[in-house]
Amino acid sequence: MPRRLDNVSRMVRGQIGMSMNKLNLFNLYRKQPINYLGKTLYQQKWAAKSETRSYHGEHLREKRFKKVLFEPELKTFSQLDASLKGGQDIAQTPITLQTYATLEKRLEFALFRSMFASSVRQARQFILGGYVKVNGVTIKHPSFPLKSGDVFSVDPERVLYALGKSKPSLNKSIGIDNKQIRYWNHYVNMAKKNPQKVWEMQQNKPDSLNSINNFERKARNMAKQKNSESIMKSEQNKTNKKSILRNIIELGKSSTGEVNESTFESYGNKLAQTKFVQVYKTLADSKNSIINDYSDSNLELYFSKDSEKSVEEKTEFRKINNILRELEKSEWERIRLNFENSGNETSNYDPSYADKLTPLKSLNKDEILEDETKAFVSLPWQKHLYGRKDPSKSFFTPWTPRAFLGAFAILPSHIEISFDTCHAVYLRDPIARPGHSEVISPFAENVHERAYMYYIKKGMS
Repeated sequence: MPRRLDNVSRMVRGQIGMSMNKLNLFNLYRKQPINYLGKTLYQQKWAAKSETRSYHGEHLREKRFKKVLFEPELKTFSQLDASLKGGQDIAQTPITLQTYATLEKRLEFALFRSMFASSVRQARQFILGGYVKVNGVTIKHPSFPLKSGDVFSVDPERVLYALGKSKPSLNKSIGIDNKQIRYWNHYVNMAKKNPQKVWEMQQNKPDSLNSINNFERKARNMAKQKNSESIMKSEQNKTNKKSILRNIIELGKSSTGEVNESTFESYGNKLAQTKFVQVYKTLADSKNSIINDYSDSNLELYFSKDSEKSVEEKTEFRKINNILRELEKSEWERIRLNFENSGNETSNYDPSYADKLTPLKSLNKDEILEDETKAFVSLPWQKHLYGRKDPSKSFFTPWTPRAFLGAFAILPSHIEISFDTCHAVYLRDPIARPGHSEVISPFAENVHERAYMYYIKKGMS
């Protein structure tokens, strides 16, 4: 019979257990290394044994572990190679981590390591309930020893229950939905009073970190932004001093009246337009102007470094070239701002969107408690009771992973797992390699060394 469970989380002592409980994760976060300073050797061994046993088989009685389960030789679980000789360039094999390797072959531990249960105690419940099969045969013994090549499986419904978010009670779901309805009605009233303000608030609202849809939307926006940046850079590369001068000449020649700032109103601000007029008039007053005899070849020749130019022509060219360089930078900035504004503009804004929003009635709690099928939820993001889309299921529906599941997603090397079918193959007993042990443990090797020293003496007495 397993030890009675007093406190799963152990928040007072801060011990770490084989559980995916969020409080257990907090204990792991705040855990400090064991302080051996000022302790006798026996006290060090006792502290190490106490810490490691709280994780490795805490539900098993100490007497049974010492007399039956503990194997002092550890020879069948270690990899015998050159690393055992202790060479300087070879990583040491952490053999003492194999102190609890005998527990890993038990069916209840294999279920937890395979992430088919959220704790070893829950794995025991699944086995005793008849939800686990080994080689196609239902096994109801949590201590059943697995052998190399054994295939074990768990009912998929139990796995979804173990790794999924807990199902809320009907009373709690009604309370959450009524709270959501109140928030929705408040949003509708705000939108009808000031639709423009509410629209802008929704556009600037930060995305939720837990939403897969928002993550996909971010990915699409990033791809769109990347494409927009490539287009922007392409436009900037096309804009240079030659292209600007070409536009100045073409717009100036096509003007029916006097050339002034309004001729170049489609380019830049007032200062840039003034510089456009300055360049055109300087070219028009020049003796060898390219305006009258304008062509691409003459434009190339104008920017070429021709030593035959007179001093006056060179001075005029340097003046125009400096202005064109300033206009080039201002045009690049204008292109950049245009692309940023096009990405941030709310062109999809429809002032009549608020008229389409309708407030909702609160749920009748007493009526739904009598008959859950009478619950009618019509929120834009939810058409069912919170967490109870399928009331027949024992887990949160639609299925949602339990909190902090990723922190416990550590798969063993000696078990091959298939989450699609909820099957796993026990390949072999866990072994120790140079610098690595297949026995998963949150404690350092020095802690396991002292725990092994404790059992090597006490276990033989």
